[in-house]
Amino acid sequence: MVISFKNQEKAYENWCEQNIKGFVFNNAGGKTGNVLHLVGCRHLTVPTRKGTYTTRYIKYCSDNLEAITFNADEISKPYSWRHCKACFKN
Repeated sequence: MVISFKNQEKAYENWCEQNIKGFVFNNAGGKTGNVLHLVGCRHLTVPTRKGTYTTRYIKYCSDNLEAITFNADEISKPYSWRHCKACFKN
């Protein structure tokens, strides 16, 4: 299951605390703005952005990688998305 958070800071933070092995997809738009992260990624936890995590971009969250990647494919059209280089190192 994929859950979305828009203007729901506390609910998003609670979800992340309860799903520390989960995934967060930022739907920022454009050709490079759609990025899949792991919960706790340094790009998602910038202290100066606290309180605005879900106001900047909609966050799509899931504890299931297959579900979140399917969701990312669907909502990113006509653009693509990418994995965060800090989270998904080869």
